[in-house]
Order: sequence, then C-alpha cells, then structure tokens
Amino acid sequence: AIGWPGVFVTAGVLMSLGLIGTLIAPEPAPASQANVARERRGSPRLRLAVLVATLAAWGWAAFMLVRFMITALTTSPAPSAGEFTAAWGPWIVGATVILPAALAGLIVWKGRSATEAESVRAPRFADGLYDAILAPLVELMGRLGWGAVIVLGLILTYRITDGVWGPFAFPFYMGDTGGALGHSKAEVALASKTFGVVMTIVGIALGGWALLIIGRMWSLLIGAILSAATNLLMMDLALGAPVISPFMRATHLYDLFGAFHVGEPLSRLMLAIAGENIAGGFAGAAFVAYLSALSNRTFGAVQFAVFISLALLIGTLGRGALGELIDAQGYAPMFAIAAWLGLLAVVFCLLEWVRSAVERRKIVPA
Repeated sequence: AIGWPGVFVTAGVLMSLGLIGTLIAPEPAPASQANVARERRGSPRLRLAVLVATLAAWGWAAFMLVRFMITALTTSPAPSAGEFTAAWGPWIVGATVILPAALAGLIVWKGRSATEAESVRAPRFADGLYDAILAPLVELMGRLGWGAVIVLGLILTYRITDGVWGPFAFPFYMGDTGGALGHSKAEVALASKTFGVVMTIVGIALGGWALLIIGRMWSLLIGAILSAATNLLMMDLALGAPVISPFMRATHLYDLFGAFHVGEPLSRLMLAIAGENIAGGFAGAAFVAYLSALSNRTFGAVQFAVFISLALLIGTLGRGALGELIDAQGYAPMFAIAAWLGLLAVVFCLLEWVRSAVERRKIVPA
C-alpha cells in the first residue's frame, strides 16, 4: 500500500520513540566500586594473564568468523557453512564461553579476595577491563561453583530452537520449494506480524501468570517443553499439514477462520504461528524471570546482557548448516532437528531444578 520506502520511514519513526525513551530514562545507581573490586581475586599477575587469555580467545573467534564471511562473499563456489560449523563451531564456543568460564573458576579456586586497600584503590586500565569483563563471571562462578556448568548449559540451550530456525521463517512462509508455503507478503504480515504479535503477548501473559501460580522452575520447564514441541507444528505444515488440516476440520476451526474470510492455507499458518508464539512468549517470560533471579545486583546489567548473548550464540552458529540442509532436503527435517535440540533445554531444566533444590537444602535455618 505504501511501498518499501514508506514502510522503512514508518519503522524509523516508531523506533525513534524507543530511542527517545532511552535518552530520557533515569540512569540506575552505579554499583559500588568497592563491591566490584572485591571480585579482583588473585594476584594482579594472575588477573592480567586471565584477562589477556580471554581477550585473545575472543579475538581469535571473531577473526575466524569474519574470515569465513569474507571468504564466502569473495570466492566461488562459496565454502560450506555446514563444514565450517562442524569443524570450528565447537572451538568457537569453547573460546568464547567455556574458556572464560574455566579461567574465572581458576581465579575463584586459586585467588584470594581483594584487601580493603585494594577495594578502594582507583582501578588501573587492566583492572578496569577485568571489572567490566571478568568480574561478573568470577562472581557467578564463585557463587554457583560447579553448578555453573548446569546454569551455562541451560542458558546456551533454552532458546536454541528459536535461534536456529528464526531467520528461515519468512523464506518458509513465502517460498515455493522444499515444503515452503508460498504465502503473499500481505498474508504473512497478517499472520506473523499482527496475529502473531497478539499471540506472543498472550504467551507472555500466560507465562507471568504461571510464574505466580506454579513458580519459576515449573514455568521454565513447561516453556522448554512447549518451545520444543511447537516446532512439530511447522514441520507438519512443511509436510503438507497431514495432522493440522484434519484437526482443524474436525474442530471446525476452518469454519471459524472462514467467518473472517481467511482461507484454509492461511488459517493453518495462523494456527501454527499461534502455537509457536504463545510457546515463545511463555518461555521468554519464564526465561527472563530465571535470568533476573540468577543475576547479582552489583553486576546485574552485565550478567544479564552476557546471559542473553549466550542464549543466542549456539543458534547463530548452527544456521549455516541448517540452511544447507534446507536446500538439500527441505524444511521438514530442519524443524525436526530443532525439536530434538529443544529437548536439551528440557534436560538442563531438570538438572537445574535438582541443583536448586540441593542448594536450598544446604541452607540451614538460623
């Protein structure tokens, strides 16, 4: 109706409202420098060595990713993203997540706490980098101990199903090969960005209600199960809707959608998106509540940002391989893999539930 220029101008105006909000929002009170400095455990030499190793590992991971992207854009035929992910993906995850966590654990194990004089001393440049990058992780490792392995596993896998196939949503909705649905832009806008947003809000509301009624861990577990299971709705659509179509006919949902002049193909997509987005909103609410409870107030902003970044990492690395799978076998196997990957989050939710229960039992009432 208004063309792409009008769409982007409208989007820019709407996004500017959020920008204005960030500019006028009050800044939170900064964390006490003494509280931050208490996490400067170990000798300055140990902290510096760990900091340099962490920055070097992150630099190497960034170099590998950038080099692959440049090679893929400048050579023909382009190298296989699947082969790159299989060969280097585990090493990149190790360099960006596992190595810094292990080094933080080393500091907790070998290092001493900062003295009072060190806590109030103005930080040097290296200490400032340490406070910003490693101190939040050192605090987390010191607080959780070996339980941090379970926590990091849960964070890395909880939103993996959304992360791996999210970028393929619109090619699936509008494409015409590999089981894609072939809908128009207007139909996808109605189903995904209007009806779907409403369903996401419904899912968030249900997640908030569940947190109050059944608690954080039950909500987290249910969200993980729903996130994994709803991938099967999309897989069914990719296979021609052998389950959804009879279900909608038996329950007269086709008639309900038809009353609003929505055809059968679009109504199937809207039902699948409803299930997917309600599950995503529910899981998102539970996940945010879990991460908020996990974060320390002193390092809350940094730890929360790190947790969210970790939640997107694994899915981001797996997209190249899944794109090649779609080209070779269609969309249905990709959704099946996403559902199986979602079970990892279910397992980690159960392990985290056990860990939390054990930690609570260690607390002896005064």
